[in-house]
Amino acid sequence: MKGIDKLPHLTSGQKEDLLHSAEQYKRFARVEFEVLEVAGQNITVSVAQSEYKGGRYLSAKELKERTAEVFKGLPADTQLSIQAHPFKFLNVVTADYINQQSEALGLSHTELARLLDMRPENLTRIMEDRKGLTKLGKAAFYYLFKYLETEKV
Repeated sequence: MKGIDKLPHLTSGQKEDLLHSAEQYKRFARVEFEVLEVAGQNITVSVAQSEYKGGRYLSAKELKERTAEVFKGLPADTQLSIQAHPFKFLNVVTADYINQQSEALGLSHTELARLLDMRPENLTRIMEDRKGLTKLGKAAFYYLFKYLETEKV
């Protein structure tokens, strides 16, 4: 957990518990915690979830609840301020992502264009990052690749 050294009022046992909980969340749900600021009894924590194979993504509310759970061992008069950053798959879909996924799945431009029912020249413009993608387009690529990954297994 980044920034845990900013919590000097914790005992070594409390720090160990915090680190263990944070490590479990990072290992099983790709959730990472970071202590951003400590001002007196006010602690600001950032929590973010990354993409992972499990596919169970937490909402901002759930991330805040889990963070409160992890930091429940803090003294009673401590104010915890949580900044939650849930995973947004649309941020992942870029021209590089499309090229990497199609290469990993062994798809040619023609095959990918046929699967998405688009003209090959339009797909080439997207893959060369000369044409932007709408949210709907990003979702189409993302879920097509997820589907093909599960079918490949």
